[in-house]
Amino acid sequence: MARSCRPAMRPIWDPVRRESRLAARVHRKVVVVLAVSIALVLSGLGIESASASTRSRLALSLNPDRSNAVRLAGSTVKDKIYVFVRSSKSLRKVAFYLDSSRRTKPPVRIERAAPFDFAGTASDGTAVPYDTKQLADGSHAIKVVLTWSDGSTSSRRAKFRVANGVTTTPTTAPAPGTTTTAPAPAETTTAPAPAETTTAPAPAETTTAPAPAETTTAPAPAETTTAPPTTSAPTATAGPPTTCTNGKTIREGAGATYSEADGGEYFVHNNNWNDNAGGNTVITACDYDNWYLISDTPNHSDMSVQTYPNVHRDYNNVPLTRIKSARFAASGPRCNGCVYNIAFDIWLGSGFSHELMIWTDNWGQRPLGKVVDTVTFGGHEYQVWRSGSGDGGVITYLSTTPQLSGEMPLSEFFKDVQNRGWKATTTWQVDYGVEIVDTNGNPERFNFTDFAITD
Repeated sequence: MARSCRPAMRPIWDPVRRESRLAARVHRKVVVVLAVSIALVLSGLGIESASASTRSRLALSLNPDRSNAVRLAGSTVKDKIYVFVRSSKSLRKVAFYLDSSRRTKPPVRIERAAPFDFAGTASDGTAVPYDTKQLADGSHAIKVVLTWSDGSTSSRRAKFRVANGVTTTPTTAPAPGTTTTAPAPAETTTAPAPAETTTAPAPAETTTAPAPAETTTAPAPAETTTAPPTTSAPTATAGPPTTCTNGKTIREGAGATYSEADGGEYFVHNNNWNDNAGGNTVITACDYDNWYLISDTPNHSDMSVQTYPNVHRDYNNVPLTRIKSARFAASGPRCNGCVYNIAFDIWLGSGFSHELMIWTDNWGQRPLGKVVDTVTFGGHEYQVWRSGSGDGGVITYLSTTPQLSGEMPLSEFFKDVQNRGWKATTTWQVDYGVEIVDTNGNPERFNFTDFAITD
């Protein structure tokens, strides 16, 4: 059971600018400075958010020219692969660590110029392959420490699975717009790779004690637009939550596929994309529209988003006009020291350059960018936060009052981002979950009790 929390004012933090997020959109890091003075506490700022789906710079290709790359995180691989860090103008150095997330072993390679290849770069500019037969079958991780032009550093980690000894053909995390389901368990990230797909219930696991946090050096201060407070009464339009008992345990990095009666599929994913602060998050799922999680994410110095447990549907770049709305219901704890937001995360177009977020419940976070407008859809008012301009970037719609459940008119948001200059007309993934920064190290429970997309 989660620790009960008395209602409290949302925590206040002072955000600082991250290294160029839009220069390499796959990098999804939040960097903030913890408020240490009364003046900062009174400033009323939240935490700048990282959105959800593709949060690692580590990329995987099966081709030496790095073409058709997908996320390394969540992939199942065999034979020779090409792993690299997507380049950015402000990225100066990359140190690669293999199966050494705490960096207890020296880096296997340090690259000081693009392209940043895990196994090195050939004289003709192509990537040198890495032979996965050097590794035992099973779960592995590559961690990178990134050094930026301003001297700041950050880190990323990608878990993947080696399966050279299996008789079935392993697959990597699919490119945008595809859905992959495999019969054997595998660690995944948001775009579903081979994952646990059985629905037979298993007992829930107990969360483990949080591990020491790693810190990320913060660059210069960011905009100081204030996110609205989140202490008003939440609104709800759906029925009472459904209780999930004896559900399937989904560990960090793993997921499970569930089917609708009409054959459509949803993927419940324990997406611990960052997870460098320690702690543990465990999902117990009875169905795609009936699951909960318990997380004991500790406080950590950089206050970055650690994990995005979610349910999502993958699309093969379907027209936005096909997707009308989404029914949802979720709730989080109101506890001292907790920082999170419950949100839709929708990827438009064919890549990662257009990200639409709809925050239904915010507890102490601050979206990326600044407020540019206020709109009303479906009877609810939203602040429009924007990072970037023109055709691309991140647009976040922050509900000014918490919504515990309802019918989200997605088509209205699609029209609005197009009116703001986005030319994307398709989507490859629609997610709904919770971005967790921390739960103050205490086991806290988040409930997801309804979800269905009308398409």
